[in-house]
Amino acid sequence: MDLLMAWGRRPRIGLALGGGAARGLAHLGVLEVLEEEGLAPVAVAGTSVGALIGGIWLTAGSAEASIDRVQAFVRSPDYRKAELEYLSKARIGEPSGWAAMIGRVMRRGVFYGRAFLNRSFVSQEAYRHNIDHLLPDIAIEQLPAPLAVVATDLMTGDPVVFRRGPLRDAVAASGAVPGVMPPQEIDGRVLIDGGLSEKIPARALLAADVDIIVGVDVSSVLSPDPAVERGLEVITRAHQLTEWNLRRTRNALCDVLIRPEVQDINWLNFSGARPAIRRGRAAAERALPLIREALRRARIARAVGLSRRQRAERLARAGWFGVPLEEI
Repeated sequence: MDLLMAWGRRPRIGLALGGGAARGLAHLGVLEVLEEEGLAPVAVAGTSVGALIGGIWLTAGSAEASIDRVQAFVRSPDYRKAELEYLSKARIGEPSGWAAMIGRVMRRGVFYGRAFLNRSFVSQEAYRHNIDHLLPDIAIEQLPAPLAVVATDLMTGDPVVFRRGPLRDAVAASGAVPGVMPPQEIDGRVLIDGGLSEKIPARALLAADVDIIVGVDVSSVLSPDPAVERGLEVITRAHQLTEWNLRRTRNALCDVLIRPEVQDINWLNFSGARPAIRRGRAAAERALPLIREALRRARIARAVGLSRRQRAERLARAGWFGVPLEEI
């Protein structure tokens, strides 16, 4: 209440939800805390699972209802989980021993074989089945608050932002992880995972009527001491560095960045939502002082006539953003 009176209006937060597969369930915990503190976002941008959670939250009406929807679905017979669970068991870090190792190698062999012969491991039918059961068949512009869904053009590499059109189609495109989920064809374009171009989709909120942008990063952390003795390890590290530098540039556009501690959560274990949600809550609670301070600074900037949009325009003129966003 004190914060609301100080502003003379309710603080307007834009929330940028990053990709990270099942780790993105932590977004629900962040939303819970923001709601409880009277800081629910007035605009949302999502990449990959962030787009899915953003769509669920805006159609369910609250974080609690969103959690109920997700948990009810993954526990139901409708959840086509076999393919994802099969992949999750191929993850390094499971119990050691020859039997476990052989099992992982065989599963990976099946994955690479199917990905080589087909467009993706998970079929289009199974992928859309899950999305269609989690999201209603409505247009993005029918949502109660603005939602920006970010995908990547497979041919050009450019980020593509959906602000209108079928919600399900946009979310399916944003979450099409290469090799795992099938690319989506929309208006003659082949679209894949938005995280390849905008891991934290803060740029999509720069033109929104918000006071601050809060980002939520649930992606992998860069290892400080990687193994680089073999050529493949060097190649892997180089790829990680490229992604990390892109992410660091985009993260700088957030006034506050929340990083839930979800690195040990299997990225395909959607059936175990509670641990991720709890960690999202904990990270959001730790970030509350930073959010309030960012709002205080934004109020001062607004008092002297410098809006969030004007600050963003200054960054744009400085060439900070690189490849422009393409709006749909």
